[in-house]
Amino acid sequence: MTHPGSPFWVPSPALQRHLNRTATGNPEFDWLSYVRALHLPANLGRTLVIGCGNGDLERALVRKDGVGSILAVDADPAAVERARRAAKRAGLASISYGVLDPEADALPGGPWDAVFASDLLHRVREPQPLLERIHAALTPRGRFVFFEYVGPNRFQYVEERLELARRYFRLLPERLRREPRTGRTLWRLERVDPARLERERPAEAANSEGLLPLARRVFAPEAEYPGGGGLLHPVLSGLAENFRAGSPEDERLLQVLCAAEEHLSASGLLDDAFRIFVGRRRMT
Repeated sequence: MTHPGSPFWVPSPALQRHLNRTATGNPEFDWLSYVRALHLPANLGRTLVIGCGNGDLERALVRKDGVGSILAVDADPAAVERARRAAKRAGLASISYGVLDPEADALPGGPWDAVFASDLLHRVREPQPLLERIHAALTPRGRFVFFEYVGPNRFQYVEERLELARRYFRLLPERLRREPRTGRTLWRLERVDPARLERERPAEAANSEGLLPLARRVFAPEAEYPGGGGLLHPVLSGLAENFRAGSPEDERLLQVLCAAEEHLSASGLLDDAFRIFVGRRRMT
């Protein structure tokens, strides 16, 4: 089962069912299929995917009925090449690719029936100009869809939320708490110092207003759906590749974490870390 636009990628059926249920209410129905069915026209002629990464989203979208050509772009040439090769291997000839920096370069010529962005906008230093350019590039009945992180910058949670995440972080065995790049075992979740955030992720540090208020101002909001991650993101961020595909032990642990996030969210103790937004052009 694919789930394009997941907050993080762990090859886990339990995680995918949880994320599907969070967004759509149905553990077997992913958010992209849901948005396609409810918010996009039956015949979707031209679609632009900005920040395509490895190409999961457009490969899933193009397989759906009524979807025409897709142009997918990303600022990373290596990611674009990986996505292009994957689409070619899958025989998906209606997807084309290009290298584009959405902050510095003009958007490809529209108009577009739909524009998608996933895990991109919260990394943009000044998202409002980009959102306005996307709005201008839509057809009159076009839709803009994003799946994005909407939580606080790099673990800038209040202490109560950090302590809640730490409780579940302690459930992870040591091999899962080991940082993949350094091999260092992490024992506590700590709030990232704002000065360090400014050095390491200046775009995220600068984007303090929040994506949802901006998106609601630029576009006419049509729908918003929960993306979950309020517990899973702070606990598992940066550690996803430590999980073993097909491991019963890892799957059981993820089932526990998913059930905990669902319970805490239903109890009002957690906010979503991710959100799905569907907007349309404002009438002038």
